[in-house]
This record gives sequence, C-alpha cells and structure tokens, in this order.
Amino acid sequence: MNIILDLFGIHIVFFSTILILCLSWLFWPRKNIGTRKILLRTIGLISVFGIILAFRAYWPYSYEKNYLNTPVSKEIMSTPLKALADSIDFNIGVAIASNSEFKELIAKEFNSVVAENDFKPKKLLIDPVHWKFDFSAADRLMEFSKSNGMRMRGHTLIWGKFPGRTYPQLWKKQIAESADKEETMKSIMTQYIHTVMGHFKGQISTWDVVNEPMAGEGLYPSPFTEAMGEYYIDWAFKHAHEIDPDCSLFLNEQIYDYDGPAGKAFLALLKRLKKRNVPIHGIGLQTHHIKGIHDLDGLKRFIRAIGELGLKVEITELDIRLLLMGNEDDPYEAQGVQFGEVVNICLRDQACEGVTFWGLTDKVNWMDHIPPFSWKSPNAPHILDEDMRKKPAYIHIWEALKKAQPNF
Repeated sequence: MNIILDLFGIHIVFFSTILILCLSWLFWPRKNIGTRKILLRTIGLISVFGIILAFRAYWPYSYEKNYLNTPVSKEIMSTPLKALADSIDFNIGVAIASNSEFKELIAKEFNSVVAENDFKPKKLLIDPVHWKFDFSAADRLMEFSKSNGMRMRGHTLIWGKFPGRTYPQLWKKQIAESADKEETMKSIMTQYIHTVMGHFKGQISTWDVVNEPMAGEGLYPSPFTEAMGEYYIDWAFKHAHEIDPDCSLFLNEQIYDYDGPAGKAFLALLKRLKKRNVPIHGIGLQTHHIKGIHDLDGLKRFIRAIGELGLKVEITELDIRLLLMGNEDDPYEAQGVQFGEVVNICLRDQACEGVTFWGLTDKVNWMDHIPPFSWKSPNAPHILDEDMRKKPAYIHIWEALKKAQPNF
C-alpha cells in the first residue's frame, strides 16, 4: 500500500478531488445555478489537467543507450563476475527460474543462485489439505546449482503477505476458525518447515526463514501475527535450526528508510530477537529500487549496525528501475553507478558476504509484468539489456569486484 501511495499519490488526489466535486455538483440544490456552473467548470479543468498529467506519467520513455558506443574491454569480456568473486570468497548471485533459458550464462557468471519462485510455499505445497508437496522444479534447480558448483540460497520458508500467493488460503481460514490459534499456527509452521528443510537438508547452506515480516514500523498483519504476534518469528527460526543446525538462517526484508522510523524499528526487532536467543545468523536486505533511489550512506550505516549485532548481511534482491534515473544526463550510466556503489558498500563491510541480483536481463524482468510497475516504463532493472549486452551496471559491478582483489 505504501508503494501505491508513493507511486500514484498525486493521481489518487486528483481522482478523489474530481469525485468529490462531481458528488457536490450532483447533490447541490438546482436553484443555485451559479454555484453548479462553477463546480462544473472546475471539474472540467481538473479533469483536463489530470488527463495531461496521466499521459505524461504513463507515456513510455526511451533513453539513449550511449553505452553501445563504447566497446567493452577484452578483460571484462573474458573474465566473468564469478571468477572475480571466487577469488575473494564473495557470493555473487542471481535469481533463477527452473525453466530459465539463461542457465548456461548464469553458470558462467555467478557462484550463487536463488529460486525466484520455485522454493516458495505456493510452488511446493500444492495440496495444503492433504499436505502434498511437489519438489520437482526445486530439485531441478538444486541439481543445476550442484552440477555447476554454485551455492543455492533457500528462499523462503515463511512469508506472511498475499494469501494464496505466499501461503495457502487454507492457513488463513484455519487460524480464523481455530479455538487455539497459537497451537494451530505452531503445528502448521512446524510441519511445513520440517518437511521443506528436511527435504533439502545438507544441500542448502543458507535459508531465508522469514521473509518481509515488517510493515513500516510494525509487523505486517497476517495469520502468523494474528496467532502468535512477533513470537512467530522466534518459532520459525528455532524449528529451522532444529532441522539443520549447520544452516545459516536469515531474515529477509525490504527497507527503504534506513535512518528513519522503519529502519530503526527493524533494528529494534533484531535486538529483541538476539536478546531472546533466537538462532538468527544473518539479514537479507532486498534493496529493490522500486519507488526511489536508495540512500547509499544510509545503507552503509545500516549494514554496519546489523554487523555490530553479530549478524551477517547479504544484499539479496537487487534491481534498479531505469525510470528512476530519468532526470540524469545518461540514465543507463547513472543506473550502473548505483549498482556498482551498492556492491562496493557490501564488499567494504566485513559483515556483508554477498550480493544477489533479482534477475539477469531486461528481456525477462518481473516489473514489466506486475502492476503498478508495468504501467510505467522503462523498468529495465537488470545488468544485461534485452539483447543480452552488458550494460554499464555490469561494468560497474565488475570494476567493484576487480578493485576488491588483493593484488589490485
């Protein structure tokens, strides 16, 4: 909801104003002809202005690909990201689907992968009534990662948003109807975590146990919080640790306001979890650039604050909408600089162990298919363009990894 307000707040205000004026005109006493005419003119003016604004906002933009005029160096062409990352024991990864057409390139460029959707509850638990699972797609990805010497991040066990997409609708119904909500939820979570983690035990070294628990300064309302409050996070981590004590357990979250109320609330949550001796080992910072450019200094301080709590950090879902760079002289270069700086920040902090990009090429990107992002283009959020050419983003990431080499 916050993203909708940030992206479309001005349009919501316009349409709400027009609606109020229309209702006023409709119910205003008909004998007050002068007032009704003023209302009608005002409606017309605001409508025209709103239409012009909408055309300007939603008309597809196109930016010059100046990077095509500069040949990529032979060293960059011959040395993949994976080679540079391996030499400094750094995880450089990308999200992948089991039917991806880019597997050969991904195996060449990356030493870590994460399933975009195939490890999520909706894909695994195909029949929640009878607890029937289908691991076939996930197993194919697991085999792909192992055969290419790549780390597979587990993503994700518990996610309390979007019922039917991130957890079964049945769970919501069961909690609503339960006489003992806490025990019912404990039973659900225990069975799910034991089944999934048990299936992959010994194969996955890092799991996102809980994904996106926050909503601003508080917890996102869900059947999990309804049944157990904040304690559902403790329960998930403790049972994940019981199943695989050798696995690094992460809490994954999207934070925009690192120094603001949301960022402070998230750090406070981590401190409470640590105080309760919850077996949490790391934090995944998604770092999607969706509604605005992230504050790099704030990100640097935030990673350091997490590290000081004794927790590891990974950038887990990095992508950057090109449209956000539209006011720059060269949007593609500006996007590349931001990519490079985020990677640099991670490389320079000992707590940060890796960066994962949420997609590889602009040819296939989730933003072009999911409203409201698909309504405003170009998104072009990845490090290769739609023709699989290296964008400035790739170059700046490569240079950041190169500079991190001990013999640079």
